[in-house]
Amino acid sequence: MQGDRIISALIGLVGAMSNNGKTERTDSVVREAFLRLTDGDSEEETVQKIHAEKFAIAPDCATCLNPCGNTSDCDMSQFYAADAKIIAAKRDLIEAICKKMSSSEIIPETVYQGIAYLGYDLEPEAYAQIQQKIMCYDLIQ
Repeated sequence: MQGDRIISALIGLVGAMSNNGKTERTDSVVREAFLRLTDGDSEEETVQKIHAEKFAIAPDCATCLNPCGNTSDCDMSQFYAADAKIIAAKRDLIEAICKKMSSSEIIPETVYQGIAYLGYDLEPEAYAQIQQKIMCYDLIQ
């Protein structure tokens, strides 16, 4: 589906961040990626920017001969192999993150947690809980 390569690359970026933190550009790269999620014309360019940011965060991953998989782009066939309820919950989470990116200047840590959740098949309730935390972030700050 359109935007899958962006989601796949973002999951890999968040994997790199989990071990190495982020740079001063990470938030802007992630924001731009979510704002361009439905813009098929710039998908390749957006994926390249995400990969460039990932390799700025974890430079050794770009040339690793034995990749561990922690920073790899997500295999989207696995994403779609999940139960229909899980896929729907992941889609709802992506939509919530997109809304947060268009309405907030701050990218809360819960957004990065939500992106990480997209790489796993969890119970639908887990996606709903992180989605609620993302949407309510401004209210609890």
